[in-house]
Amino acid sequence: MTKPRHWVPELARVALPLAFVSLVAAAVAGITTPLFFAMVLSAGLVIAVIQALFPAGRLFPIAFASLIAVYAAIFSLFVEEIFGGVNAAILVVGFCLPIFFFVGGCWLRRGQVRAVVAHPAIRSERRLMAAVVWLVPVFFVGAAVILLSRTAGTLANMDMVFLGAMSIIGLIVLIVSRDVAIFLVDAGLLFEEFFSRVLRLVIPAFAFLTFYSLIVILFASAYRIISVYTSEPHFSVGGALRPLSFSEAIYFSIGTISTVGYGDILPYGNLARVLACLEVICGIMLLLFGVSELLEYAREHRRNRRSE
Repeated sequence: MTKPRHWVPELARVALPLAFVSLVAAAVAGITTPLFFAMVLSAGLVIAVIQALFPAGRLFPIAFASLIAVYAAIFSLFVEEIFGGVNAAILVVGFCLPIFFFVGGCWLRRGQVRAVVAHPAIRSERRLMAAVVWLVPVFFVGAAVILLSRTAGTLANMDMVFLGAMSIIGLIVLIVSRDVAIFLVDAGLLFEEFFSRVLRLVIPAFAFLTFYSLIVILFASAYRIISVYTSEPHFSVGGALRPLSFSEAIYFSIGTISTVGYGDILPYGNLARVLACLEVICGIMLLLFGVSELLEYAREHRRNRRSE
């Protein structure tokens, strides 16, 4: 009797990476442009295909989505720097070319890629660097196009040059698709290791954030009280001397304890300045002791695991 498939985790492994890519695509291309829909649809299609081709790779779609997000950001800078006048349809085709070339390479080498995905293991530093070497010719193509645009002025046919550059990058990705797959598997394993370590620190991190929040609220209450119930002005808000609302006091307290200080709210009276100085000192001390306790908790957890 076969076990029922748990479709919820499988759906999450596709939906969460796709939501991440959609967020990056909205920031990069805008939600009403054809490029946005191309980014989202191509990423969704490719993630689904990869999940179907390599079902054993649990974190493969997540790592691929991260790579797509980085690729979208670099692609946007590449277009803004050189190909600002390229037709929207050409941009869509150019963006999709390396992605579909990668899928084609994975399909052609599906036996080799499936072997890598089915038996994941973090490689040594040397093998990991060897898996990233495929980025060198890609960056070389981008650098060559940028140099050509700087030396030759405005390129004669921007659309054709853009498609040519993206086609060359796509062919490189096709040739080194196995190395890209190894890179994605290693990235997925690193993500998994990182998240597992973060989960071990949930309890001390929660305690740290709770105490941090208490200090923020305590000083925010003090700022609010002295600004409302004393006759002297203590705060300058946007250049105007007036009392703080409680939300403004919380905002100022967070900015003070984190030593950010945006400058839109300033302590004007001596009492407010003294309280702000005390909160900065408390924040620094809490950060020092909090990080120390987190590291000590992680060391104790590691020692306990080794002794079991």
